[in-house]
Amino acid sequence: MIHLFTHVNKQLIHHQQSIVIHQIRNKKYYRHWWIPYHLNDYQTITQSKLNSYDQWNQEWLNSNLPIELKYFDISHLPSHLNKRIKPTKEFFQLIYSKEKTEDYQRCLFGQYGLQCGINPSLLFMNEHEIIYEKTKENLLENSILEIVHRNKEQENKTRLNNETLMLKIKKNLNKMPELLKKFHNQEEKQLSMNNMKKDKMKMFMEEARDRFGFYPSKKDPKFIKLIHESDEQNKLE
Repeated sequence: MIHLFTHVNKQLIHHQQSIVIHQIRNKKYYRHWWIPYHLNDYQTITQSKLNSYDQWNQEWLNSNLPIELKYFDISHLPSHLNKRIKPTKEFFQLIYSKEKTEDYQRCLFGQYGLQCGINPSLLFMNEHEIIYEKTKENLLENSILEIVHRNKEQENKTRLNNETLMLKIKKNLNKMPELLKKFHNQEEKQLSMNNMKKDKMKMFMEEARDRFGFYPSKKDPKFIKLIHESDEQNKLE
């Protein structure tokens, strides 16, 4: 039993040592590996060179040529773009399932023509497709062309409405200074009228105080009678 216990302890100690060694070996070998942007020799060598696009831009900056000519330069184009300039038979090989569809082949034939090696007669609609399209048009209340024309008419109407609205806004904006002047004049008149009313009310209150010996409320019948009397006197004058 004792021998078995010692054997198990030895195995556990050996296992722990192997775990520690494994952890140390997996750690990054250079110092301060936790610091960002701390590169090793391999990374500095790989990142020291410019890529093709940066090199292309740098060459154009050094050349002092007009920037408009840069778009005609194809010296540093990637391989997949270079293939489009002078396409070969390998370029037109249909490999993927998406490339074997009729829509993709129509697009390819429209861009490259007979050079792509696609038979255009196979891209036309079959009899079944033509029958399907005709039945679909017959089932519809309005044909597709009518729907397209109607949508165009609606778009034209909305465009005209927007144009008329913009013209109205422009006209109103041209009238804006005059309207602002009128508004300010009305405000000034209103302020002057309010000030006149306040002054009159103060005068009536002072007169009521002289007559009654106290400041009455504005709803007091004596005060209202006094105002009517003063108005009648002003009319007679």
